[in-house]
Amino acid sequence: MPLINLLLIRANQLADKWRAARPKKIGGMESPIEDIRLFCNEGSPSKRALISLTPSAFSRAVANAPDIQCFNTDGFSYEVVKALNEKGYIVDIADLRDKSFKVQKSYDFYLGHGGNCRSILDSLALGTFVMHYPSGAYLTEFNRMSKERYDNFCSRRNLPPTKRFIRSLQGLEDGEDYLARRADASFCSGPRTLATFSGVSKNTPLLYLGAYVQRDLLVGDRDFEAGRRNFIYVAGTGGNIQKGMDLLIEAFARMPELHLYIYCKVEKEVSDAYARELVLPNIHYVYHYSKGVLRKRMRSLLRKINFTISAPMDSGPGTAMLGSLGLGLIPVGYIDIEAQDTNSVLVNSFEIETIMDAARRASQKSADWCRQASRETLERYEQLHTPRAFGANFKAYLQRLGL
Repeated sequence: MPLINLLLIRANQLADKWRAARPKKIGGMESPIEDIRLFCNEGSPSKRALISLTPSAFSRAVANAPDIQCFNTDGFSYEVVKALNEKGYIVDIADLRDKSFKVQKSYDFYLGHGGNCRSILDSLALGTFVMHYPSGAYLTEFNRMSKERYDNFCSRRNLPPTKRFIRSLQGLEDGEDYLARRADASFCSGPRTLATFSGVSKNTPLLYLGAYVQRDLLVGDRDFEAGRRNFIYVAGTGGNIQKGMDLLIEAFARMPELHLYIYCKVEKEVSDAYARELVLPNIHYVYHYSKGVLRKRMRSLLRKINFTISAPMDSGPGTAMLGSLGLGLIPVGYIDIEAQDTNSVLVNSFEIETIMDAARRASQKSADWCRQASRETLERYEQLHTPRAFGANFKAYLQRLGL
């Protein structure tokens, strides 16, 4: 019964609300981790680096390696520290939220992230090389695109305009801009995202992030003929509207011959606005398949899905979507990646009609085309989107910069 979609979504939302309402232990900023030389080569490292991330994320990654589950933020921290150690840097990690962190050492390199590092930037010794890690679009463009997405959503659903965005940079704008303009180099995770930093950041190449694959969901015997009509939407936490879930629901509501499987949390603003669409027989909520014994159902389902579809803002492709490439799912839609016509069906607009056109064209590809495109997608993932590939590319970037 299609109504089960809404019931499961509501249950998930209530569970999240209950967890949020439970008393929490209020903790302060995390203490820095100092003098990391875990991956240093033989000989004495001669340089020092400071990075503003989350100290516990690195500790968790080291404890879980090689079975790290999450690239943001654990795997990212692990690969950055590893690359810096291998380049001869002893690394300190400060909490990116800590505005009061005091620079008490002389650093050769600083990696800044977030809008709270202005005091660090002002305290660094003259000559310290500063790199900016923006996890998404340039802040003014991020805010503009967010407003555009919400305005369009509210207009289509006849809702009053909203000024509150789930993924908001409110209060961090000055610090983010200060870091972006102060940095000697930066890097961006998608070609469209890169364009938002034009005229702002220096030395900014495209450097795709990594993503871990859920190995138990790897499918070696996919039915590419049955999968031609089936698409899955995956995304990380927070920001359904900015990530384009509303657009996909509306598109598939107008294509009853194609099926959309939603494998992520659905936020209340979306479930309320699309209550009718979410009970359509071709729109399926399957995020509960991510847990426990139901994961076997997810694996069975993936045998009959060919495509991963997405339509987010120009803020990087998202590590969840990249992880779906590692399952051999063919990318379709408005996605911030570079790919070929032989292994994707991408479009340059997130208009609903354009997304529908992409989905229909993908569904008309032959099973043989899909089989080959899936192989090429897996090759692309191995070359560009594994955590190891990110680490190697980041290290090579340091080398090009003479660091």
